[in-house]
Amino acid sequence: MELIIIVVLGMIAASFIETLAYRTQRGISIVTPPSFCDHCHTKLKFYEKIPVLSWIILRGKCRYCGNRIPVKYIINELFLPVIYVLLYIKYKNLYEIALYAYLVTVMAYLSLLDIDIGTISMYDIAALYIGSAVNTVLSFTGHLTFVPKHYFFGLISGITIVMVSFLIVYAIKKRIPMGAGDLLIIPAFSLFFGYREVITIMIVSATAGIFAGIFLMITGIVKREHKFPMIPYLTFGIVVQLILL
Repeated sequence: MELIIIVVLGMIAASFIETLAYRTQRGISIVTPPSFCDHCHTKLKFYEKIPVLSWIILRGKCRYCGNRIPVKYIINELFLPVIYVLLYIKYKNLYEIALYAYLVTVMAYLSLLDIDIGTISMYDIAALYIGSAVNTVLSFTGHLTFVPKHYFFGLISGITIVMVSFLIVYAIKKRIPMGAGDLLIIPAFSLFFGYREVITIMIVSATAGIFAGIFLMITGIVKREHKFPMIPYLTFGIVVQLILL
């Protein structure tokens, strides 16, 4: 029963961040109008908005205009519930489960924005820093596994990695190595981890990004000059660290 509740919460969270990511970048209220097709803007019925099930029943297409529903939505709606369940199984501390679920959810939201428009606002990044602040407070009150020093070293390592990568790439190519949003995101999620975990996340993220970039260019899906979204790979690195390591 608990796992069912967690899956439902994951689906709700996935559906919410999809709505948030689509509407905020277009200046649309998240309250009104009710959910609609991205293409024909037809108002959707309640049974057409059920995460995962609606996509399967509709075979990934809008029943009104026939346009395909972006595959990123079904991936997100499967991704978050699975991660929520795995976090619940792996971690025994409810505070850590909640914090890690929050972190992954915010990173998934930022990934959707990065894929769609390639820019992240300070308001969006602020959600990560709120989670980092809560994590820090709970470490001081003894509700987490590690003491505050553990997370402080994580923050220092995150800042160091950002500074070193910035200086190296700028010295070689005379350009900023990543977007300003990416630079601010790394210290924010670093406060959830220790320095070893942060280093691992960055290695996994960079490796995944390199291989994905090579594959996409070889297959001709994207051009070499295409700007790759970095946040999805950071999210991947975080998930690998949280679940597999």
